[in-house]
Amino acid sequence: MTGGYLVLERPNAGIVLSTNARFYAIVKPFYEEIKPDSWAWAWTDVKLTSPQMSRETTYKMSLKHLALQCISSSESRNPFVEYAVQYAVAAALATLEKDKKDLLHKLLLQGLDITILGCNDFYSYRNQVLYLSYCTFKIFNLFDH
Repeated sequence: MTGGYLVLERPNAGIVLSTNARFYAIVKPFYEEIKPDSWAWAWTDVKLTSPQMSRETTYKMSLKHLALQCISSSESRNPFVEYAVQYAVAAALATLEKDKKDLLHKLLLQGLDITILGCNDFYSYRNQVLYLSYCTFKIFNLFDH
């Protein structure tokens, strides 16, 4: 991306995650086709599934601000994943040329169905991961207010 020192300048934000386990995500459209009135939509659907953590969270994503609004219970939220999705979409839009941005916008109108999978070694530390996610959620909430 841009390097670690960029996050030291406000208002830039960054996420650092260090792990010896491998993660990957499967991203596919939430809907097969775009509905005719979709050009007027300001929000799209996003579903994040983590089968190994027995979690599924649904969101609405603002196509104008690229912000996620959770519509599931707050216990299923994972700030690391939320910010990763927002920053990935924002980075794609920032680096694409105009014609490709239009294509990405059309793809986003179909919604995002994201499945996150990881090496099973990582999940042997599940209790610690859940605790860290909870602590991070609380820290991010402190900065939001």
